Amino acid sequence: MTRLAGRRLAPPTAGQVCAMVAVDMAEFTRPDRDDDHRMFMREELYRILEWAFNGSGIPWTACFTEDRGDGVLVVVSPGIGATGIIDPLPERLRSLIRRHNHVSSAAARIQLRAAAHLGPAHYDGRGFVGTDVDFLFRMLDARPLRRALASAGADLALIVSDYVYRNIVSRHPSLVSPTAFRRVRFQVKHTRAWAWTYVPSGPPSSAATAAQLVPPTGVPRSSTVQRSAVHRALPPSGT
Repeated sequence: MTRLAGRRLAPPTAGQVCAMVAVDMAEFTRPDRDDDHRMFMREELYRILEWAFNGSGIPWTACFTEDRGDGVLVVVSPGIGATGIIDPLPERLRSLIRRHNHVSSAAARIQLRAAAHLGPAHYDGRGFVGTDVDFLFRMLDARPLRRALASAGADLALIVSDYVYRNIVSRHPSLVSPTAFRRVRFQVKHTRAWAWTYVPSGPPSSAATAAQLVPPTGVPRSSTVQRSAVHRALPPSGT
């Protein structure tokens, strides 16, 4: 279901070009995670997104969100500039995820895949549809992005479309150096395309090592989620 974060704004229904960001939590159904962990991680993901977008010059109240279970689709209102999705959004996401991971149990730590694209968005009263929305999620599911997150042991790995790379990254090298991106070829279902992956700087947290601690399926594991510590670490929602 689409959540209209901007209550005074109407979602784009006529194919306006919008910045779109999709995120997905890696290994959300890992066997050491129970429903309490997953509910907590989803709650924290929305907190992280809100604060990262607000801190990147993209007001959360100007965004429309669609829940995807272990991830979120964020469509930015057409009137908002798109450079913020390249800088500083990835770094802000990384730093907030790192803070969350620092105060959370191993099972509640987050590694995030993110994809960014620009294109027409259509809201049909139930959700966002369109070729560019589909393409965004094809990138999010791309094998090179999964490998970039896993091999780097990072908190966040980003993939951007060739269009975003050529029109934002390359034209504004003062944001993030274009050489920090790696060109990749991917195929997901019937989509074959080029894109660019980027892993924000900074040492990885221990989230990546948590997968090594996962017990075999069916083996119980006790793990406590440090809820209060995380809520103190992140600013309260809505401020």
